[in-house]
Amino acid sequence: MTKPSLWSVSGQLRLLVVAMLCIVPVVAGSALLTVRSNSRDTARTSLAFSPAIDTTASIRQRMTDANAAWSRTTQTGVDEGAALRASMSEVERLVSLQEQVLRRDVLTRKERATYADLTSRQETAARAWFSWVAERRSQDGLSPAAVLAGADGRMAEFRSVSDELESELVAGRTAARARIAGAFDRLLSMMAALTLLSVVGAYLMWRSIDGSLSAPVARLRQVVARQRGGDNLALADASGGAAEIRALADDFNELTKTNRALVEEQAQVLLMHQLALEVADMVRSVDDIEEALRLVCARLGTGMHADRVLLYTLGDGQEAVEQRVQWHRDDLPPLPPLPPSLMTMVPEVNRELRRDASVFVIRDLLDSTVVRDERAQAFHRATGARSMVMVPVGVGERGLGVLALMTVDIYRRWRRYEIQAAQQCAGYLAQAIAQLRLNEMQGEQMRRLTELDRQKTDFMATVSHELRTPLTSISGYLELLEDGDYGDLSGVQQSALRVIGRNATRLRGLIEDLLVLNKIEASGLESDPEDVLVSEIVRGVSEMLEPVAAAGGVRLVVEQVDPCLQVHVDRIQLERALINLGSNAVKFTPTGGVATISTRREGDSVEIAVADTGIGIPEKDQAKLFDRFFRASNANAQAIPGTGLGLAIVRAIVEGHGGELGFESTEGVGTTMTICLPLVLSAAPRRSRPGNASRATTV
Repeated sequence: MTKPSLWSVSGQLRLLVVAMLCIVPVVAGSALLTVRSNSRDTARTSLAFSPAIDTTASIRQRMTDANAAWSRTTQTGVDEGAALRASMSEVERLVSLQEQVLRRDVLTRKERATYADLTSRQETAARAWFSWVAERRSQDGLSPAAVLAGADGRMAEFRSVSDELESELVAGRTAARARIAGAFDRLLSMMAALTLLSVVGAYLMWRSIDGSLSAPVARLRQVVARQRGGDNLALADASGGAAEIRALADDFNELTKTNRALVEEQAQVLLMHQLALEVADMVRSVDDIEEALRLVCARLGTGMHADRVLLYTLGDGQEAVEQRVQWHRDDLPPLPPLPPSLMTMVPEVNRELRRDASVFVIRDLLDSTVVRDERAQAFHRATGARSMVMVPVGVGERGLGVLALMTVDIYRRWRRYEIQAAQQCAGYLAQAIAQLRLNEMQGEQMRRLTELDRQKTDFMATVSHELRTPLTSISGYLELLEDGDYGDLSGVQQSALRVIGRNATRLRGLIEDLLVLNKIEASGLESDPEDVLVSEIVRGVSEMLEPVAAAGGVRLVVEQVDPCLQVHVDRIQLERALINLGSNAVKFTPTGGVATISTRREGDSVEIAVADTGIGIPEKDQAKLFDRFFRASNANAQAIPGTGLGLAIVRAIVEGHGGELGFESTEGVGTTMTICLPLVLSAAPRRSRPGNASRATTV
């Protein structure tokens, strides 16, 4: 039988309630029985015994008085007949009353029978005395002494029966009183015993409940404290305590086991996540596709405890296997190539998996439900795999291959986080394959573009050099014709020669610009920098631009330059850049317009601005303004001559000196080109060359 301490708390409480419910009726029943018994004994005493004893005493007193009166009559001769008859009537009444009292239901049947017999004998004895006395009064045959003796004998008989009746009644009353007195003592003793039993039972039940609740709860709290302290393996004792506590301990242990399983699973998930990150880092750090595939297969095999890893990559057409990479345990031999029938299925499997956004997960290739799959069984025969996970490799709509992880000896339940890790690694691998292939393509394209650019540079240098030779000859003969060495020329002929001269000069400038750009692109900007006053450079440029501006009817304004501004530049190159900007300003400004050269200091830099009020640059053309051979659409529309190389050369020169070239332009309003160069701050200003003092000039 199970110990009560192992019962449920509700069961123990029910036991306590049942015990109390059993004790209370016993106490109440005992009290009720005692009260009932006392009530009955009290009723017997007050309704039967005491009245009967009093009546018996009254009868005996009446008989004693009657006997005394008879004795006086016998001795004195006085007639007491009336008194005797009155006494007899009273005795009869009292005997009748006594019989009524002793026939009450408070007495038992046996007691009523006994008392009825005694009252009957008492009545008989009384009647016998009265009959003797009545007969002797009417007969004179006996002597007085004999008469008295007969009366005394019958009175003695009456007294004997009366005393016996009284003794029985007194004994019954005494017994009833004794029972009344003892019943309360017994009731008190019983109540004390039951109370003590209740207290002891309640104490024992409290000990039982306390032992089945307090101690197990304390132990459970200790286990919880241990777990809070980091002991995740602590389990509660489910063998002791109340049923609820044991159930709680079982639930706690199950929760602990579940949490432990979750922690272990989270650790595995973290390992798989770390594995995926390692694969991502691995493929990003390798430049060779084959090496990347081999490293990924090896890392997946060891990290996911697989026996074999196969990776099939597809070609650009996605219809044939380009290469196969495998990894296997050290104790396993390498796999031969797949049969052609299976090899042709690889692209199909890739398309199927990518179309359904799923993976192939087979726990046991020998399972009865898998045996019917011919493709799975063919793969099993070719590889010896027992279980496998097959993941597609691809980027966007492009399939790149199929990745398969296998176990050989035993079947395996592939966890969800393992499958997700394989998918993540396949994604990283796909990105790596695509990126490496793209890098290879870009490398090949870059090699071809570099070669093409080199060929272009060589071609431009060769063409420019070859063009300069005949151009020099043309210029020489043109000069001879203009000088009249071959005879006088008519006006029309001289006009034609001037056109030839202008175009020869234009062609020479184009060749020079091409040579400069090719030289900059081939070997960089070669310069011989020195500390130069900005005012000297601006003065030199303005002197060279003045004739050109005057010829075009453009007013050239050179604002005053701070004589302290100094830059570290190649004088010739900076002058070339400013001349190009100034020439453009004059060339693109209609007659009557203004071209302005200004300078100002901005912090540790100097800005040289060349502004004009010319045709401006359309907004749509401004993004390509510094591209080689690019000319604005409005310049082409107005047939303004130019090569489209000047601004490209200017930007190369400015940036080669650590500066910046900017512009602002509005079509039909004008253009402002700004060169920003770093100042020489530590050097003291040097004196300008003679004749080149800074001044504002207007042409």
